[in-house]
Amino acid sequence: MKKIDVQEQSTIDAKTLEERELGTKNIKSLFYRYIFLAILGNIFLAAPSFVDGNIVGQLGTKEMAGVGIGYTVQVLSRAIGVLIGVGAGAVVALRLGAGKIDEARSITGQSIWFGVILSTVIAIFGYIYNEPLMRFFGANDAALPYAMQFGNHAWVFFPFQVLAVILSVFAILDERPGLSTLSWFAGAILAATVELILYHNFQYGVVASAWSNNISTSFPSLLIFYFLFSKTSLKPKLKDLRMKLSNMIEVNATGFASFSISLTMFISIIVINNLLASLGGELHVSAFTIQNGYITNFLVLLIMGITTGIQPLISYNYGARLYNRVREATLLGIKFTFIMTIFFTVLLFFFTDSIVSFFTGGDADLQDIGVWSTRVFNLTFPLAAIILLISCYFEAIEQNIKATFIAIGRSFLFAIPLFYILSSFLGVNGVWYSIPIADVLAFIVAVVFMYREFHRLRNLNENEKYKDVQKII
Repeated sequence: MKKIDVQEQSTIDAKTLEERELGTKNIKSLFYRYIFLAILGNIFLAAPSFVDGNIVGQLGTKEMAGVGIGYTVQVLSRAIGVLIGVGAGAVVALRLGAGKIDEARSITGQSIWFGVILSTVIAIFGYIYNEPLMRFFGANDAALPYAMQFGNHAWVFFPFQVLAVILSVFAILDERPGLSTLSWFAGAILAATVELILYHNFQYGVVASAWSNNISTSFPSLLIFYFLFSKTSLKPKLKDLRMKLSNMIEVNATGFASFSISLTMFISIIVINNLLASLGGELHVSAFTIQNGYITNFLVLLIMGITTGIQPLISYNYGARLYNRVREATLLGIKFTFIMTIFFTVLLFFFTDSIVSFFTGGDADLQDIGVWSTRVFNLTFPLAAIILLISCYFEAIEQNIKATFIAIGRSFLFAIPLFYILSSFLGVNGVWYSIPIADVLAFIVAVVFMYREFHRLRNLNENEKYKDVQKII
C-alpha cells in the first residue's frame, strides 16, 4: 500500500484517499479499536463523578439536590459541543471519504472558531443570570444556594467544555483515538485529585464538586495545541477562521440530531427536577441526581463512546460509497451495544443496593428511594441505547430529518407528555414510570426506520456493483 504523506494529502485524488485505514482495514478491527478507545475516554470522564458522588452524598440531600440542578449547565455544554462536534465530524468525514481534503480542513477550522464564539456568548449570559436560571432548572429555596455555587463555576468553564467535545471528535476523525482517550484520562486523574484535596484538606463541599466536574470535562480542550502545531491534515489555517454561512448551516443541520438528544435531555431534566421537587421534595430530586449525575450518566457515556467511535467509520465509508462496509459497521454496532447494555443493566439490578449506597451517605430514606428509582429508571436502558445508536447512524450519513425525529421522539413525543399524564394519576411515581414506557415506544419507531435503511443500503451496494461491471465492459 502506498504511504500517504500528510503534506501531500491536499493534492491526492479520491482513489488514493481511500487508502486511509477507515476505508480499507477490516471493519471489525477498526470498530473495536475506535470504540474501545472512545469508551475508555468516556469512562475516564465518568470516573471522577464516582468520587464526586460519594463526597456529595456525605454533604446532605439539599447539597446533592443543588449539585444535581447545577449539573444541568454541563448537560447544556455537552449539547452544544455535540451539535458542533458531531455535526462537523460527520461533514468532515464525508469530505475526506470523497477526497476533498481542503474542504475538510477548512470546515474543521470554522467549526472550532464557531464553537468558541457561541459557547462564550452562552457562558456570559449564564453567569449574569445564574440565579433565575437555577430556579428555572428546578432549585427550591433550600437547594438554591448550592445550585448557584455550582453554577457560577460551571458557567466560567462552559466554553472549555464545549471545545473539549469538539476537539475529541476531530482527534478520532484524524485517526488519533488514543490521543482523545489520553486527554480524558489526564483530566479524570487531575479532577479526582483536586476534589479529594479540596474536600479533605480544605473542607470544601459543593465547590470541590464543581471544580472536579469542570476540570474533567474541560481538560481535553488542550487538544487545540495538537491541531495548531502538529502536521495533521486537519490543521486549520488562518483563512479558515473566516466562517462560511453555508458550511456552518450544514454542520449544525448535521449535528442537530445528536444535539436534539442532548437538548431534549436538558429539557427533560428541567421538567423532571421541577415535577419531583413539587410532588416528592428534595429526596426525589436527590434520587434523580444519583441517576442523572452518576449511575445513568455513566451508562450514557458508554453509549456515547460507541457512537463517537463508530461515526467516522460510517461517514467515511458512506462518502466513499463503500456501502457494504457501512452496513457491516452499523450491524456490528447494534449487536455490540445491545449485548453490552444488557450486561451492565443486569449487573446494575443485582448490585443496586450496594451501588446506590455509595452515593447516599448513610441516609436510609434516600437509600430506599434511590434503589427503587434506579431499577425503574434503567429498566429499559438497552432499548434507549439502540435508539441513540440508530439516530447516530442517520446523522453520520446526513439524513438529518430522520436522525432528528428519532432523537427527539423519545423525549418530546413520549417522555415529556407521559411525565404530566402519569404524574396526574400516580403522583411522583408516575414521573419515574414515564421513562421505561417512553423507551419502549421510541425503540419501536427507531427499529422501523433502521429496518428500511438496511434494505436501501443493499440496493445502493448492488447499484455500485453494476457500475463497476459497466466500467469493465
